[in-house]
Amino acid sequence: MKRCKLQTRRDPVISLINIVFLILIFFMIAGTLASPPDPSVRFVQTQDLECCVPPDAVSIDKTGQLRRGGAPVSLESLLDSPAADTSSLRLLPDRELPAVQLLKLVKELRASGRTNIIVVTEDTTG
Repeated sequence: MKRCKLQTRRDPVISLINIVFLILIFFMIAGTLASPPDPSVRFVQTQDLECCVPPDAVSIDKTGQLRRGGAPVSLESLLDSPAADTSSLRLLPDRELPAVQLLKLVKELRASGRTNIIVVTEDTTG
C-alpha cells in the first residue's frame, strides 16, 4: 500500500512580509548615513518648503560661531577651500542669530567672490 504525501502550500503573504522587512532595514541604514546637523543650532523657520539639510552645510549659532560637521571653522577657511569658487555654500543660521550679523557674513562672503550662497531654514508645516 502506498503512502500519500500531503503537500503544504506556502502562504504568499510571507514572501511579501520578507520583502517589506528588507526594504525597512535598507531605509533604516540609508537614513543613518547622513550626519545630523549641529544640535546646538535652532533653525530659522519657514512654511511649505521642500528641503533637507546637506552634510557639508555650515551652521551658525546664536553667537556667530561657524561650524561644519560639528567642528568650529573660521571664515578664512571657508574662503580658502578649493571648492569656494564653484560650489554653493549652504548656511544654517540659528533663529536667535541677529539678522544684521547674518547679512554681514553674507556680504563678506560675496565680497570675497563666493556668489552662490544658500540660507537653509526649517519647514514648520510638517
